[in-house]
Amino acid sequence: MNDFKFWQIIEDAWAASPSLLETRNMVLKTNDAILIEDLTGEVYGAITNNIRDLLLELNKEELTAFNHLMEEKLFRIDREDIHEYTDGSDDGFLYCRCFIVGMGRGYYEMIEENPSKATCDAEAEIVGFIGYMVYQELFGEEFERNTIHCIETCSNAKGWERE
Repeated sequence: MNDFKFWQIIEDAWAASPSLLETRNMVLKTNDAILIEDLTGEVYGAITNNIRDLLLELNKEELTAFNHLMEEKLFRIDREDIHEYTDGSDDGFLYCRCFIVGMGRGYYEMIEENPSKATCDAEAEIVGFIGYMVYQELFGEEFERNTIHCIETCSNAKGWERE
């Protein structure tokens, strides 16, 4: 599992729901807050279910790598400048970051580069945790979380440094 494969799983999840993919692609062009609000429930539901189906095909090593990459992606956008445009609570910001990852690489990179494009209250908590759930389902044990990167809000000290 590498970065390309990680993002390919997310893209394949979107491709499995063509009408949602079309809406998501419109969001990438317009960053329309109403479309984003409409997609929030879909990322939480259909897209995460599609991700789950794809993760069920992975072996233990691949799923472990997927989970580590998910944690790295969530950690990397744990930044004050992104937080300013999203939900104010610690959990709320984590769930917003999960939504950002769940929207795919294009959206993730857009927010990473221009935090003002982030949308308040666009949350999809389950995206950040689906890999853990599948791991337990497949292997009968809990995944050891946060061994490389912690996903909790304010864990990325560099992302919260004041200039």
